[in-house]
Amino acid sequence: MYIEILIIIAAYLLGSIPTSYLIAKYKYGFDIREKGSGNVGGANAARTMGMKVGVFAGLVDVFKGTLAVNIAIWYSKTYPATSGFFEDPNILVAIAGFTAVIGHCYSWVLGFKGGKGGATTAGVVLGLDPMTFLWLLLVWILVVGTTRFTSLGNLIAVWVIPLMFQIRIENLYQRVGSLVSSDAYTVMAYSLIVLIYFKHRDNVMRLLQGTERKFGQRE
Repeated sequence: MYIEILIIIAAYLLGSIPTSYLIAKYKYGFDIREKGSGNVGGANAARTMGMKVGVFAGLVDVFKGTLAVNIAIWYSKTYPATSGFFEDPNILVAIAGFTAVIGHCYSWVLGFKGGKGGATTAGVVLGLDPMTFLWLLLVWILVVGTTRFTSLGNLIAVWVIPLMFQIRIENLYQRVGSLVSSDAYTVMAYSLIVLIYFKHRDNVMRLLQGTERKFGQRE
C-alpha cells in the first residue's frame, strides 16, 4: 500500500512540472502567466514564445502523463498486490494517470494553479492505449485545424476517451497485465472530462462570446 501511494504522489509531482512556465522564466525572462491567455500550456507558449517552443512544451506535457502511467504499469506488473485496494492493478494505473493530470492543472510549483490538462491527458491515454491516443489526436487535429481553437479541440476530443476505452477495454487489461474486469478506466475517463471542462470554463465563455484566442496567434 505504501509503495502505491508513493507512485501516486510521484505521478502528481511529474504532472506538476510547469514546462512552459519554466522555459519562459529561465530562457526568456518573463512570467508566462502574465502574457497571452495567462495559461501555462503549449498553446500559450506558442503564442508568447513561438511555435517551436509551444510544440516542445506541449510534447513535454504529454510525456509527463505517459511516464506517470508507465511507472504505475511497470510496478503493477513487477510487484502485483495480492490483496487490498490495489489488488486490481487497473485502479493504481487509473489513479496515477488522473493524478498526473491533476498535477498539471494544480501544480504545487505554481501555488496549486496550472494548465488546462489537455496535453497531459493525451499523454495518459498514450501510455494506456496508443490506438485511443491516435483517435484522440485525429479528432483534436480536425477540430483545431478547422477552427484554430485549441480549447475547442480539447473539449470535443476528450469525449473520444470513454468511447474508445469501452471498445478497447481488453487491450487496456492486456497493457496492464490484468485478468480482472474493472470500471477504473471508465471512472477515470469521465473524471477527466469533468476536470477538462471545469478548467476550460473561461474558454467556453470566450468561445460563446467570440473572443477566444486562436492557436498560433502571436502575442
